Amino acid sequence: MSRVTTGIVSAILILVLTVFFYLSPKFIGQKPVNGKQAIEEVIQKRIMDLGNFIARATFIQDAIIENDEAKLNEIIIAMKENDPEIINVFFTNDKNKVIASSDASLLGTEYRSLNPAGSNKIIERAGVYEGGFSINLSTKVIGNFYIQLKPRIPEFKVTSSSNPIILIAGIVIAILSFIIMFFMTGSIESRLVEEINIRQEEVFMPKIEELKSKQSAAQKVLDEINQKIAEGENRIKELEAIYQEKKREFESSPVVQSVEKLRETEQELLKRLEVLKTEENRLNNEIQLLAQKREEIMSALEAEKKEEARLREKLDLIKRKILHLESPT
Repeated sequence: MSRVTTGIVSAILILVLTVFFYLSPKFIGQKPVNGKQAIEEVIQKRIMDLGNFIARATFIQDAIIENDEAKLNEIIIAMKENDPEIINVFFTNDKNKVIASSDASLLGTEYRSLNPAGSNKIIERAGVYEGGFSINLSTKVIGNFYIQLKPRIPEFKVTSSSNPIILIAGIVIAILSFIIMFFMTGSIESRLVEEINIRQEEVFMPKIEELKSKQSAAQKVLDEINQKIAEGENRIKELEAIYQEKKREFESSPVVQSVEKLRETEQELLKRLEVLKTEENRLNNEIQLLAQKREEIMSALEAEKKEEARLREKLDLIKRKILHLESPT
């Protein structure tokens, strides 16, 4: 990738991100944020801290024991003035009878809306939070403190207007990134290529040297093998020449010539033997034919002998008849 292309790509990416962040408030609507659970936890902690502070204060305990309504009313008035969200504040004795209250109609009545029974409680009713706290002297419950307040829960909204500073900053950063990438890519690429070449030489040079040494050793072995092959070929040629010479000497020797003549004579004898065998076969065939004819003749003679015997028997019979006729009766 060229330096210009790299710079353009980086600048385009930055511009796209800038436009996205610039226009996101318009297209991605921000819903009102109302962390009700978190706010409730904060409110309950606020009521719990205030209630525990009042319930554990010694001057409150003294006022409850002395049934000092005036002192308790002063505390109630001060609390309502300091916190306008407080609706009602009142104290009860150990029998849960109201002895001091911001609501005069509750004085002398028994309050059982939220009886803590020795433990602190906070409940919420239609947006009004009410907390009840027991006032203890050592381990004995001497009274109760109740507070009702209706806090204002704010609704947080995130603005959806676009900030032009984001767009300007994005354009400036895109231009700077293009310039930086344009001027730095070439040097970075050259340094990277040089570093890669150095690393490759460091990594592969020992292997290359080892391969070269192995190649030279293999070349020596190959040369030795080729030399042995050449020597073997020369030896084969020498043996071939010796063989041809011996063959010519052997063929020119009288013994070989006599053997050749014997072979020729043998061939002629074999041919004559074949002729004799053929003649023998022909004679055997003729003998077989003669034997067949002889058998036929013998059969014919046997038949003639039988006919002759039959005729003799007839002749004897005729002779006996003649003799019988000639003899006197």
